[in-house]
Amino acid sequence: MDHPARTGLIGAGIALGRTFQPNLLTRGTTDQAVISGVTTAFAYGVYSSADAIVDSLAARISGQDNPGPNSRLVVAGVLAALGAGTFAGFKWREHESRPRAAVRLAGRSIAVAALSSAASTLTGERRSGRRWGLAVAGAATAASWACMTPWRAAPGSLIRQDKSDEHHTPGQDRFFEDSVREIAPVKMAAIGAGIAAATYGVARAESLLTHGMARLASASLGGKPEDHRALGRITALGVSAGGAYLALNRVSAMLTKGGGAVEPGMEEPPSSLQITGCAESGLEWMKQTREGARWLASAVEPATIDSVMGTSKAKQPIRVYASLDIAEDPHERVAILLREIDRTKALERGHFALFSPTGSGYVNYVATETFEFLSGGDCASAAIQYSVLPSSFSLGNVSTGVDQTRMVIDGITERLLAMDPSERPHFYLFGESLGSQVSEGMFEGTWTYGPPGAKVDYALWIGTPSAAKWRKQLWGDRSITEIPDVGPDGIYLPRTIRDWLNLSEDERTQVRYLLLQNGDDPIPKFGSQLLWRRPDWLGPERPIGSPQHTLWVPGATFLMTFIDMLNALTPVPGVFAQGGHDYREILPSALSQTWRLPASDEQMDAMNRVMRERELAWELYRAWSAASTEEPGKQAAARAKVLQKASQYGESDVDEARLIELVDRALPRRAAALRAMA
Repeated sequence: MDHPARTGLIGAGIALGRTFQPNLLTRGTTDQAVISGVTTAFAYGVYSSADAIVDSLAARISGQDNPGPNSRLVVAGVLAALGAGTFAGFKWREHESRPRAAVRLAGRSIAVAALSSAASTLTGERRSGRRWGLAVAGAATAASWACMTPWRAAPGSLIRQDKSDEHHTPGQDRFFEDSVREIAPVKMAAIGAGIAAATYGVARAESLLTHGMARLASASLGGKPEDHRALGRITALGVSAGGAYLALNRVSAMLTKGGGAVEPGMEEPPSSLQITGCAESGLEWMKQTREGARWLASAVEPATIDSVMGTSKAKQPIRVYASLDIAEDPHERVAILLREIDRTKALERGHFALFSPTGSGYVNYVATETFEFLSGGDCASAAIQYSVLPSSFSLGNVSTGVDQTRMVIDGITERLLAMDPSERPHFYLFGESLGSQVSEGMFEGTWTYGPPGAKVDYALWIGTPSAAKWRKQLWGDRSITEIPDVGPDGIYLPRTIRDWLNLSEDERTQVRYLLLQNGDDPIPKFGSQLLWRRPDWLGPERPIGSPQHTLWVPGATFLMTFIDMLNALTPVPGVFAQGGHDYREILPSALSQTWRLPASDEQMDAMNRVMRERELAWELYRAWSAASTEEPGKQAAARAKVLQKASQYGESDVDEARLIELVDRALPRRAAALRAMA
């Protein structure tokens, strides 16, 4: 085993030991395998390359092509001291500059790589160099794992009970997330080894391609292969980039096909004149996309509002939507939405809300239905779509979403200013996840004057991504260790939901614009900065929701948080939870308080119960409808799978009759359609 390989193994061992500490959420076997496999393979490549640099420097200093161990140890020692000194001299600071963080990272990386190279040199002098290399790599893994003190660490989603409480008993700690995942060590090790091998194999294939192209260039153009190594590297990178681009396009096309199609069972357009897609709107229903059709079809009916709220004069809520497929040009989509607002007389209602969808076009049902219940149906909801892909694939569409939203608000503001002030509706904004970034994007650089300047009375944003600039501008250089106050113009930026709940009643009534986030939600925390800079939520003092005793590790923390982001939203239909990227449990009360739409405790309880039933009923209806469209030979198996899922949701056996009963309880019209399918 040569020097670079031994150094690579030692570096991989160090990296592997650090991947077993928890982060924001729990993770499963495959998640841990991916993190460990990719991290160790990457570390192997980096540390192998670092060893080559040490060898090159030692050769230059000693004047020998093959420098001896003493020369290598001297160079490694000098680099280790230089790196450690740099790292120690640039201590971590909250809100530090990028150059400072980069210098500290460079110092740390140089020190660890140099020490690994020194360990490789020492083991290489042994007769059994391979076995000694493996032994040192194993020891590095164990030492790295021990330094992380994983036995003390806990994921951010873990809520520990107060042990000082006389009523505390072991086992009462709970996880603040939708799904709690566990790791099977043996299975994880096998999968992780496969992923590491595959990752290394890709890197090896690229290296072989580089050498091959260099030799081909040498044969064609003359000279030695080494003279054309740069050309070979560029060619290999081009092939890799092309392959990644084709794969991404393939995935994007598959997701677009699903997100752009109206589902089985949803083909019938709404009959209400107050909803986009009805005959009077003149807009083709089958172009409303999957999420648009779902949202438009689920408007709460007046009879349901009266039944839940104990009233007798509820109106039919208005819902208008401009889908991505209804027009190719963003300006035309804006014009269509504004025409729908005018057609339905949406601004003549007492309450008007503009909802910013997530990347797929999804609009939060709990927020919209809460709005309709609390306003007695005297409301209008509008949304405009900018993508049909999941948010992680829609980042390139954010600017389009911001521009569309700005144009829509300009159109609404123009109409509001033309109205008598006494007849204007209350104007609200709502955004979730990437929709929050889109909705907030038009206020960049406006400080606290943006929302009131746009005539927005109240707003609620949940799970704002870390890339949203307006929130960063509002937060400024405040420390994450400080409990935030309600800011100017009633803007409030809690670090966690606990901050919001801990406000006094008087403080809460001052809040007009609330940017809410869970402490363990990875969406507001994930970003490229995790690759090279320690985040504030992993500082010495951490708010609720941050992992306890977890240390920042370059690369690994980025990958851990990315995996957390994929696991952040795994809701069980009909069970409102609060944790990760799920805000359904807190949404009704937060919207009621922030938007000044009060209700009694009895009304809130009844509303929450019915919304849970409706969420489950819609999920079962859509799933059963899709299963019923399968070919005769596959239909029975598809329906059986739906019944199995339904049984998991309700934690009791569900047959076809029980499924129709659950749908009938919340959606009688849809239950009739299911009976017809039978």
